[in-house]
Amino acid sequence: MKVQKQFGKKVKFVRHDGAREFATNSLKAFYEDEGIEQQTTVPYAHQTNGTAERAIRTIVTIGRSMLHHAKLDKRFWAEAAMTAIYVKNRLPSPKIEHKTPFEIVYKSKPSVKHMRVFGCRTYILTPKEKRFKWDPKARTGLFLGYEEVSKAYRLYDIEAGQVVISRDVNFDESTFGLSPTISDEDVDDLDFESLDIDNDAQEPPE
Repeated sequence: MKVQKQFGKKVKFVRHDGAREFATNSLKAFYEDEGIEQQTTVPYAHQTNGTAERAIRTIVTIGRSMLHHAKLDKRFWAEAAMTAIYVKNRLPSPKIEHKTPFEIVYKSKPSVKHMRVFGCRTYILTPKEKRFKWDPKARTGLFLGYEEVSKAYRLYDIEAGQVVISRDVNFDESTFGLSPTISDEDVDDLDFESLDIDNDAQEPPE
């Protein structure tokens, strides 16, 4: 398990609402093998799991606001939620002495210089090896979030209609939504930055 491998902490119990997806035979066998106790909350009584419910409500609120600001519909809700979590973990909280959750876990302040506005227009560089002589230098996309394992950006390729991962991106943080794109000639004039995160490697502290 990721928590145990990264931090050397054993998961003692898992609390859930008893939904079917949490009660499969394979999950039950996994919990038994790992010595993890399952706890279920009372049906329709969300207050019995108050801490988790409040955290979820906060993420939903942030994610909804991000979608609205970016002029994007609900098909991008999962990306908005993941990015909301990423951002929230890097915001100071008065409940933990104005430190960030990231800082509490990794014992160092997070880098924020790579962070961008959710849903803004992007131009995704197409590597020379993958484009023909007359192909445009980049594809138009939207910024969706961060790929932490590979230290890259999650982007929506508008023409392909799919999420792609890239480190080489040009951002236009003043343009949002699936609006018309700029010309190939204008794309060729853009400068591209490569993602660089100094201390966001998510390695466990010594």
